[in-house]
Amino acid sequence: MSALILLCLLCFCFAIYLFFCGIAYFRFAFGGQRMPVVKSDLPPASVIISARNEANCLKKNLTLVLEQDYPVFEVIVVDDCSWDGTFNILKELEKDYPRLKILQIKENERYKHGKKLALTIAIKSAQYEHLVFIDADCYPASKNWLTNIIKAFDETTDLVLGYGAYIPQKGLINKMIRMDTFRIGLQYLSLAVAGMPYMGIGRNLAYRKSFFMKQKGFAPHSQIRSGDDDLFVNKSATRYNTRIAAHKDCITFSESKKNLKEWMQQKRRHVSTARYYTLFSKFILTIITFSQYFFWITSIALLFSYRFRFIALGIIGGYIIIQLIIQAKAMKRLAERNLILYSLLLEWLLLFFFYPLVAISNLLFKQAAWKT
Repeated sequence: MSALILLCLLCFCFAIYLFFCGIAYFRFAFGGQRMPVVKSDLPPASVIISARNEANCLKKNLTLVLEQDYPVFEVIVVDDCSWDGTFNILKELEKDYPRLKILQIKENERYKHGKKLALTIAIKSAQYEHLVFIDADCYPASKNWLTNIIKAFDETTDLVLGYGAYIPQKGLINKMIRMDTFRIGLQYLSLAVAGMPYMGIGRNLAYRKSFFMKQKGFAPHSQIRSGDDDLFVNKSATRYNTRIAAHKDCITFSESKKNLKEWMQQKRRHVSTARYYTLFSKFILTIITFSQYFFWITSIALLFSYRFRFIALGIIGGYIIIQLIIQAKAMKRLAERNLILYSLLLEWLLLFFFYPLVAISNLLFKQAAWKT
């Protein structure tokens, strides 16, 4: 009887996966090609970067943003209390790039602030309605990044969600980080396609300035240090006002963390805001997450059952084949190279080692501030 219950649970988890494949994952992975770009139709745009002690990153990456092939745009960089020469780097670049606009926030001993203040100041100073966000440690995939992000807007669109990848490097940690990033990206982009947007990432995100003001900016979650990207999207995105921009030309790239400790600290910041998501978002994410865990737990348990072993093997085989097809297509769309061969192993490492480690760590230790 216990084996029959496990089989029923396995089938239920598989059915949940197939349901989300049908409404979301397949639609994203096999989505249509982008429409041709007519540059004369593009509105002016403001690109916003908040930087704290990012002198080296700005040296490498900022010119790639400033030299976008786009008719009219400005790049606003907020030097948020840096002490590493960030402001001097910006002033040097300003000489060659008139579209660069520099804002500076000085350290205040009595008032400590997070990244949201820097972004709010930049947004309020922006000349244009269409705002595009990228981090200082990121660079766009091509000179058409800005064009393709803005092209995703139409008359009903307030939010555009992009994808931020990590540069492929040697080592298991890099592959795990990239696989984690891909899994999250596939999920939030696919659910947005399905009409259930729940998050975005600050290193590749766009929205209208008037929409930001209408939502009262970051005020609804101002007490939370992080969440300038995912919480803002979670509280304001709907199936009607949100679109995605996810293809090779409009991806951003950055370097991944070098070791498990650094990645753990970054991941803890990223997941700490999930508790503040809407009830519906938490419900959907809980279903997806627990169905994944129960699928593999019941699968392993049923492999020891003589009666249902081959049924379980058939379901596992079907799950893996469908997953690999979706992942291979989505990885190609998102320029994630050399991951598909390791995807199953990396998924197990994430589900049964890294994610539980992050959850336990967040329970035991307090969070650091500012950077999301």
